[in-house]
Amino acid sequence: LAQDFPRFTCSATVMRVAAGFASVAWGTKLSLDLSAFTGEFTVSVDGTPWLAGNEYQVAGHSAVKQDLVILNAGTSTGTDPLGDYNATMLNWGNPQDKVPLMQTGFRQYGHDPGMVVFEQLFLKELNATEVAGSDLAAATIFPSFKRPGKGQAPAASAALDGFSYHGVFPRIEPCTLSNFTETHQGGVPLVLYNRSDASLPMVVFSPLNYPMAHHMASTGDFVGAGVKATVQVIPKGWSQLFVLSAGTGINKGLMQWGDRMLKFTGKLRTDNRFLDDIHGKIGFWTDNGGFYHYSIGDNASLGKNYEEVLPKVKEYHDELGVPFGHWQFDSWFYPKDGKVSPGGGGGAVTNWTALDSVFPSGMAAIQEKLGVPMVMHNRQWSPRSDYIHNLSYAWYSSEKAAVPEDPPAFFDWFFKQQEGWGLGMYEQDWMCTEYDEVSAIQANITMGDLWLYGMAKGAADSGRTVQYCMPYSHEILSAAALPAVTNARATDDYFHGVDQWSVGHTAMYYWALNILPFKDGFYSSSLPQVGGQTVGPETSPDRETIMATLSCAMVGPMDGIYLLNKTRVMATCNAAGVVLKPDRPVTATDEGFRRGDSARPVFATESLVRGWGQISYVFASNTGEIVPGDLNLAPSNSYVVYNWYSGELSSLANLTGHVQVGYEGHAYIVVTPVVQGWALVGEVDKYVTASEVRVVGIAPGKAGPAAVLKGVKGETVRFCAAPVATMALECHSVEFPWDGEQRVLFGAREVVVQG
Repeated sequence: LAQDFPRFTCSATVMRVAAGFASVAWGTKLSLDLSAFTGEFTVSVDGTPWLAGNEYQVAGHSAVKQDLVILNAGTSTGTDPLGDYNATMLNWGNPQDKVPLMQTGFRQYGHDPGMVVFEQLFLKELNATEVAGSDLAAATIFPSFKRPGKGQAPAASAALDGFSYHGVFPRIEPCTLSNFTETHQGGVPLVLYNRSDASLPMVVFSPLNYPMAHHMASTGDFVGAGVKATVQVIPKGWSQLFVLSAGTGINKGLMQWGDRMLKFTGKLRTDNRFLDDIHGKIGFWTDNGGFYHYSIGDNASLGKNYEEVLPKVKEYHDELGVPFGHWQFDSWFYPKDGKVSPGGGGGAVTNWTALDSVFPSGMAAIQEKLGVPMVMHNRQWSPRSDYIHNLSYAWYSSEKAAVPEDPPAFFDWFFKQQEGWGLGMYEQDWMCTEYDEVSAIQANITMGDLWLYGMAKGAADSGRTVQYCMPYSHEILSAAALPAVTNARATDDYFHGVDQWSVGHTAMYYWALNILPFKDGFYSSSLPQVGGQTVGPETSPDRETIMATLSCAMVGPMDGIYLLNKTRVMATCNAAGVVLKPDRPVTATDEGFRRGDSARPVFATESLVRGWGQISYVFASNTGEIVPGDLNLAPSNSYVVYNWYSGELSSLANLTGHVQVGYEGHAYIVVTPVVQGWALVGEVDKYVTASEVRVVGIAPGKAGPAAVLKGVKGETVRFCAAPVATMALECHSVEFPWDGEQRVLFGAREVVVQG
């Protein structure tokens, strides 16, 4: 990973800089007030001071302790991937020897006053002793933000709510600037917002480049960030960038942050929902918690190993009429250097190919029998692997894991070894273990990002995509630069994690970086899955299936043979198995943040229907509380609410908080605009009633709307709308004798279907 090392010409003149640009037609605006004499700065949001800082740290020296001082300062202009900027730079060093150690830069962009970029540029190499001079999680600090009540922190900072992402499968954790605490590889992105303003003005703070090299850090006085303290050497010229991005609304503000991140990395915001049959069609998964995870069941008549059993499972799916478009193999198929625990943990991979006891005829042979694209799981590399013993690639090894010293070279070779497997998506699991066990990833400033870059490039060059599993937040941030990483697990393993169905809060983060949030596989049936790894039973299969569908990632049932619930699975897709997805992944609504309840389990997404408008889907778990604010709407007769479970239609004006829940105890509604006296509900037998996969568009008819629908040969579609005057649902059944489009007219005395 080559790095562009910017240089600035700095003047010895010390000045006070009141930085800012003329008002630009942009959303929420950040302004910066900076003293080049002391380094004190204040960031204001739309004119109100929110954040202030004055602590800088490097090589064990501190500005607050006065053993780190500004040697000189200057201004410059430049261009980076975000565009043209004006910069103010402060050169810092020890007052005794006056050797420049670190240059801190403040970048502002005239075309986009909604962000400030902070740079740490290292003017000399810092060795292990100098880096180890801090006892914080970051060896260097800039920027830092004063905690409320410390120094001259802005009064508004005490009123800000916030949250950040922590742990494996990064989860949202509420915080404020007063109580924020970083965790191992966690604490970013950090979001601060003002819930006293219903529009929710907010800022997002995160690394902008080399996220695996950074860490958040805090004391009782400040919250800050810098190069992680585990790094042994910071090379001269290293540039670590951080961004403070402003926005309005939690969901929109995170998307604005994501747009800025992607603009910097060059990763395009592409639509991967239907990239291929793995992303776009229902699939059969064998992940942890599923029937076939380290189990082939107890029906001896089906066979004695996976090679004999799995083709019979596929025959059952085909006979049932469930057209799975891909399969997933988990860690049970390849050899490891230790036993696997019931939770899936255990040994590391020694050779990523089939165990003789699993597929005696090999990987290509089982692919011939299944004949669908494959997602295949891998875990951390064993220090005793065949790749270390038999190949010329050098490795960094520890007792339990290893990583190649040259990831691009190794993965370029590695992804050429799966000919005939049908491998379409590479699932890298146990990413946290790989990071934690291999000290080189922690000690080498480039190694973490290089490991992920090499993996993604090797997959992309071989025509495959990548799924992250068990990632830390830093690894998700690194994927902002990696187009091959199309999706990542957003929840814990099925049946092994708390609220493992709940994707909405993590989805806000992932989707901002163009990463689909995968929910993990699930049981579609409420029957006990006797003989499988996990018997269950699943008590809320609808909730599992709805969340998987609304996630816009893969939909992966994991039921045993003869146990699949066809009706529930087919409610996710069309007759060809293409998932009827909304336009974007389901996310937590802004309403919870307005209420100060950032964990509120109410999630929403939508379909934009040409000629009609936005049709929204809202899910509330274990509660019937949904309000118009969940859609950023006021109570109105301009929208109609359809209760997916009860079939009841009502005006949005009557949505006062309680929605009748379904048989599993949760609520699911469709909200549709009223157009010319009609409410379009759509395909009521499906979870997403107006997906772009089904609806081409709507046009006014003489008596009611005319819908143009897409279907596949042999499919029958039931499509519904209602005149608001009667709130009586009118449904038409449309048969497709061929792949193509059909036109349905509502309001006519007789059912009219036109091919």
